[in-house]
Amino acid sequence: MKWTGKLVGGALGAFLGPVGIAIGAAIGHQYDVQLGRHGARPVGEQFFRSTFQVMGHVAKADGRVSEREIASARGVMQGLQLDEAQRRAAIELFTSGKAPEFDLARELGDLLRACRGHPAILRTFVEIQLRFALHGSDMSGATRVRVTRIAAVLGIDTPLLA
Repeated sequence: MKWTGKLVGGALGAFLGPVGIAIGAAIGHQYDVQLGRHGARPVGEQFFRSTFQVMGHVAKADGRVSEREIASARGVMQGLQLDEAQRRAAIELFTSGKAPEFDLARELGDLLRACRGHPAILRTFVEIQLRFALHGSDMSGATRVRVTRIAAVLGIDTPLLA
């Protein structure tokens, strides 16, 4: 997949607005080029997979997925400017994250391994989960506990959640 660097770069740049998205996507494009040359680990693919599976898992924290949580997930997809194929893949990943057999520990371990040496990507991942949870459920109850646990496993300090 040659769009993964662009996706991660755009996501990182999204916090700076439209210009940040463009700059992030350009840097991500260079990452994709280097990935093709050196066969590096697919950080962007793991980021994409983990982002939407963990979102599904967070949405299911209270036992059901609300319309607000679905709308929040769609908002993340729109913010990342996913094309139709990427959107379908994201929906499938979100759905698999809701399943009772979803292994959060394994998924976070895979993300940690893929992002070794890239703490900014892990911070972005946690920020996306926080924004998703805030818009989807106001970070209440089991959702807050789940997002706080995810951040802790990834080594991301979240003093506002304590």
